[in-house]
Amino acid sequence: MKNKLDKIRYSRMSDLLQLIHIMMAEPKGVSLDDIMDEFNVSRRTAERMRDAVISILPQVDVVNIQGKVKRWGFVNYSMKEIVRFTDKEILIMEVIKHNIKNAIFTEIDSIIDKMKILREK
Repeated sequence: MKNKLDKIRYSRMSDLLQLIHIMMAEPKGVSLDDIMDEFNVSRRTAERMRDAVISILPQVDVVNIQGKVKRWGFVNYSMKEIVRFTDKEILIMEVIKHNIKNAIFTEIDSIIDKMKILREK
């Protein structure tokens, strides 16, 4: 049962990272409907995802308020200004990697590589 819960937690983190990437890539931001479509989730889950990103990254702005649809994204920020990883955080990920099953090593390696690249930019 523990492995199933770990996969769920990892999946949620992965979805939030993907949402951040989408919010950065889309100049007009993303709406709740966009989040619902992209992640195939309910409106309430889309709201939770948006709120989770905002709580972690207060740089999220309401973008292009026209009509009734609100959109959220990043205005005038680069990835380096938004996401920072310390040596300690990367080391913790390395330790975690060595304490979990081989099945997800490549996924963890990919995340660690992205963290290092983002830190260096």
